[in-house]
Amino acid sequence: MRRHARATAWALALSAALAASTSQAADLIWEVESPFRFFKPTLAFALHEAAFNAMRGDPSQPLPADIIWRTERALNDPDCQDASTPDRCAATAGKRYQQSRLGWAAQTLGETCYESNGRPRRYSALCERRYSWGTAREDYVLPEAHTVAIRIAPQQLGGTNGECTWSWQARKAGSKTESKRIACTDKLTIARVPYALDRAQSGVSVTVKLPDGRELADPEVVVEDLFIVALGDSFASGESNPDRPVQFSAGREMVYEPSLLRAGLASRAPAKRATPNYGLAAGDDRYNPKVLPRRFMDDEAAERFYGLGSPEFLAAFEKASARWLSRDCHRSQYGYPFRVAIELALENRHRAVTLASFTCSGAEVTEGLFLDMPAREGASEVPGGKVRAQLDQLSDLICRGPRSQSASYALPTYAHGSTRISPQRITKTWCPPQSRKRAIDVVLMSIGGNDVGFSALAAYSLIESMADLAPIASLIGSSSRFGPQVARAYLEVLDARMKALKEALHDGFGVTPSRVVQTSYEPIQYDETGSLCGGQPTLGMDVHPGLKISRQRLQETADFMRDFLTRLECISGKNRAGCAGNLATGAGTGFTLVTDHIPEFGKRGLCARDPKHALADDVAMRVPRKPMNGDAFKPYSPAATLPYAHRWRLFRTPNDAFLTANTHRDGTPVFDILQPAYAGLYSGAIHPTAEAHAIVADHVLRHVRALVDDPGAKRDVSSGR
Repeated sequence: MRRHARATAWALALSAALAASTSQAADLIWEVESPFRFFKPTLAFALHEAAFNAMRGDPSQPLPADIIWRTERALNDPDCQDASTPDRCAATAGKRYQQSRLGWAAQTLGETCYESNGRPRRYSALCERRYSWGTAREDYVLPEAHTVAIRIAPQQLGGTNGECTWSWQARKAGSKTESKRIACTDKLTIARVPYALDRAQSGVSVTVKLPDGRELADPEVVVEDLFIVALGDSFASGESNPDRPVQFSAGREMVYEPSLLRAGLASRAPAKRATPNYGLAAGDDRYNPKVLPRRFMDDEAAERFYGLGSPEFLAAFEKASARWLSRDCHRSQYGYPFRVAIELALENRHRAVTLASFTCSGAEVTEGLFLDMPAREGASEVPGGKVRAQLDQLSDLICRGPRSQSASYALPTYAHGSTRISPQRITKTWCPPQSRKRAIDVVLMSIGGNDVGFSALAAYSLIESMADLAPIASLIGSSSRFGPQVARAYLEVLDARMKALKEALHDGFGVTPSRVVQTSYEPIQYDETGSLCGGQPTLGMDVHPGLKISRQRLQETADFMRDFLTRLECISGKNRAGCAGNLATGAGTGFTLVTDHIPEFGKRGLCARDPKHALADDVAMRVPRKPMNGDAFKPYSPAATLPYAHRWRLFRTPNDAFLTANTHRDGTPVFDILQPAYAGLYSGAIHPTAEAHAIVADHVLRHVRALVDDPGAKRDVSSGR
């Protein structure tokens, strides 16, 4: 069992990050400054570096197997003396309480090389990165140089005082020598250490002359730059974990009752004015189920009230939305690919890491990877309301010129909810090999769940019928909710889709199957004893009266998911019994399918409570509401929500999702009773928490290390082979 690491990392100053030791003896010790190239400033990486150094333990010993999880806890454990409940945490808050409550990604969101507010959103072709010495505009995919800090090893420095003379020269033939005289105890910063795909043209040779006449040298200060790409769906995008979660009012409520608008009532109207059509929940406190926590908005900050439905109210409500790295995809820095990439930079300081994640919530192999797909949120902010196909985005990012190499792929297609499947040929235009800026070192991928209807199966398990949510929901019921009998039809053609994806990665990017690390899906359906959820049907779901777990339908879905995960293994080529002999992928895609993380989720599913505090956890899983007698919110203030604190359960409940991302449906009145159900289901319910992503990342990391640390796994980067 993982121990709940305390966030004592922050007793260390950020400057301690530079004191990390190397794993090998050397006369000169050097490291790349700000090596995670997704971040613009050095301080963004230093945030992770300080936590990593505090959690790693003795640098001379192997890294803990769960180093990413430990770092996550150091970064996101709330700064309070008593974290047993949100209210107690708020009452015992430390200086970093608000910062830690909102999570580390909120601090770095505006400091990345991704254009979160672009139209369309995309990676900057040239990113202005900030170093200790100044700024540099760098090609995001293929940098010309890195910044390196170098110092004399303590065992060589001894008690030496005075100044040392440093000299360095680029290893490329014909380069000039530069020099600098500084105190021997200071580190030398070389602003631009050349980088090229040809190692012989990369790096610098460095010499330092000490006052006692000794000379120390390192002829190969050469930075290894990895290019990692992430593709796929919500289980990689970070769905349910916005970079900056929604903040809620401690006193005001949101009344999901459109009749209030017609009555012209102000937003200060008491909850009792709304007539509940869904009945009252059982319990000691009677409450109106249409009244829920409200976002903390500009009017409250200014101590005024905007009228319900007024342009000012709607603008303030929108402004108070959760913030995502990519809102249209619900992609955040909490997705496991980011944690893997950051860790690779942290644990080898001779390395820089360039990450490009295109993962998108709702993505399938067809709509998502090969074809454009509907935006998850904010459709009006992107051209045509569509997110460009991930493979097209990647092609544009790495291509020096026009894409001119065409290929077509056979993909089975269908409308969700229908079992009618039709073959379709999709033609793609790729960047020719000679025009690609560089090869891809590793592809991280999660895909297949939406191809078989993951969200519709979730709705099947949690909702009797779509009409239970609101009348408007029944209009889209057949495509948004269906059972395993429909999903099994899609499962039968998943292998053909995966075959096309394997071919596209080879044709368009020169990626060999061994370079693809695909994650299988974690089990969602188990409580803290390992039993199927549903014993308490509404646990974590009282955000809307229409939500409750049907244990029978959940069992049907779980049986299907077992077969689905088996099929993923067969498609990848894992040697196991029960694989069909006529799969389109033949002997397998050859992708590395990661399954070793799955046991960690066996007793930490959607309904799992902390075994040591089951009753308290049971209460805490309720959505905060005000009883109709006007008392304060119970069981805790929504303003004190701890979206990124440690929990036993590793998946978001609908209540968690409502209180973290609070996504509302575009095109539906903001006060419609559908909205709290939509905010519960489509803000990331039944998706991994940030803590779960860190656990997944620890397991994926071991497979990625085998690729990037093995000299035998290297290939001709200029050709993409």
